[in-house]
Amino acid sequence: MSKNLAIVQFGGLILLRMRVFLTVFIPIGSVFFISYSCSKSHTSFKYEKDKNGNYFQLITIGDGEKKPNLNSILQIEIELKTQADSVFYNSINNTRKGLFIDLKKPLIEKYFQSYFLQLSEGDSVSFLSPPSLFFKTFFDTSVPFFCLNDSLIQFNMKVISIFNKTQYDSIIQKSAAEGKTLEIRKITDYIALHYPRSTPQPSGIYQLEKKETKNEQVKMGNKITISYQGFYLNEKPLDVKPQNLEFIYGTPDQVIKGLNIVIGTLKKGEFSKIIVPSQLAFGEKGSSNQLVQPFTPLVYNITLIDIK
Repeated sequence: MSKNLAIVQFGGLILLRMRVFLTVFIPIGSVFFISYSCSKSHTSFKYEKDKNGNYFQLITIGDGEKKPNLNSILQIEIELKTQADSVFYNSINNTRKGLFIDLKKPLIEKYFQSYFLQLSEGDSVSFLSPPSLFFKTFFDTSVPFFCLNDSLIQFNMKVISIFNKTQYDSIIQKSAAEGKTLEIRKITDYIALHYPRSTPQPSGIYQLEKKETKNEQVKMGNKITISYQGFYLNEKPLDVKPQNLEFIYGTPDQVIKGLNIVIGTLKKGEFSKIIVPSQLAFGEKGSSNQLVQPFTPLVYNITLIDIK
C-alpha cells in the first residue's frame, strides 16, 4: 500500500523524522509529503494541530502487529526537548525499563488516547504540545523553569510493548524485587567509597556529615525555616539549587518522610548530610513526575535555618 509521511513547516523549519529520536532540520517554505510503501495497515498522520493545541507526527512504523485497546498499558521510550531543541529528559538514560502509560488515566484519555490507540508495537511518533498540558498530563506537575518561555515542547516516543493489567502487575512485582536489590547495592557501594565509617540508623537513614550547635532543638508545632538540596548518588542534583521552605513542623506532607525524621533531630543552625532510602523518599513508585524513579535512594543536604 502507499502511505504518506508528513514533513511539515514549524517555526520556519521543517521537522524531518527518518529514525526514532533523530531530527534533521531543513529550512523550507512549504509543506510537502514523502510517499513510501509498507505491508502493514496504519492510519496516515499529518503534523496537524488538534483542538487542544497538540501536533502529532508518525515517525517510523515498527515491525509489531499488536495494537492497544482502552484497557492497555504502554511501555515506551521517550525523549523530551525544549522549543530550542535542547534535550532535557531521555528515558533510556534515566530508567531501566522505560516508562508506562495507562490509557485509562483521565488526562491521557482526554488529550492523547485517540492517538495511542492507532499505534502498534515498535511505532515511533512525535508530539509538539503546550508545556502546561503536557506536564500536567504525563507528570502531574507544573511547567519547569526551563520551559516557561516555550509555547510548545517536543515529545518523541517509541512504543516498546503493550500489556494488559495482569501482565503489567506481574512486571511491576518483578521490577520491585530487582529494584530493592539494586538500591541496597547502590547504597553499599556509595558508603564504602565515600563514608566507610557510616552506619544506618534504625530508620534506615545514613547520617554522613553533621555540623552541631548548642541552640534550641526543634519541637512539634514550631514554625521552622529549612534549606535543603537533593542529589542522586551519582552526585547529579535533584534540585537545581538549595531550596528554602518555611512550615509548621509536624504538618503532614510538607517534606518527604526521611527529611521530616532528620529535622526532628536538629537544633537551630545545624547542618546534616544524609542518605534517605527510597522507602522514606519516593518509594516503590517514584515521584509523581517520574523524574525520581522507583527505589531511588537520595542524598540530602539540610540546614535548620530558624525556629520561631
